[in-house]
Formats: sequence, structure tokens, C-alpha cells
Amino acid sequence: MFRYKKSINVGYDRQGYIYFTSRAYGSLSPDRQQSIWNLCLRCGGENYKALFQFVTTGAGAETICLQNNLSRSTLERAVRRYYREFPDYL
Repeated sequence: MFRYKKSINVGYDRQGYIYFTSRAYGSLSPDRQQSIWNLCLRCGGENYKALFQFVTTGAGAETICLQNNLSRSTLERAVRRYYREFPDYL
């Protein structure tokens, strides 16, 4: 479910666009899928798989953090970077 996050410093409409584009990952063209994957690699660092899972599925942060053995704050930092660096053209 989409929720606006003030801590991300990206406007409501833009956050909605990023959220729904990311969640539609499976129906995007291969080029667009690759762009999202590359962005997760860049923004998530060694935790790129957790970031990818968080932005492209409905899995909750708690579950992802437990599965990937990382703190909630680490995931939140990666998500903020992902939203700030999401390309305008995707």
C-alpha cells in the first residue's frame, strides 16, 4: 500500500509514480527492468537484494530486514537514496 514518506524529500506525486512504477516491475520492458535493477545495485550497495525486494514487492520492511539480516535504518537509507535517484524517464 502506498504511503507518503516525508523523510524522503520527494513530492507526493513523484513518490506515487516511483512506488507504482517499481511495483509494476514484472510488466515493464526489459530495459526498464534493468534500470530498476541497476538503481537498486547503486543505492543498496551490498544490500541491493533487500532493496530490490522492498521496492518491487508487497513485502514489509520487517520481513525483509529479518530475511536479509539488516537493520531497519539501513533499509530506510537505501530506500531514500532509491527515491532520490529514481530517473525521470522511467
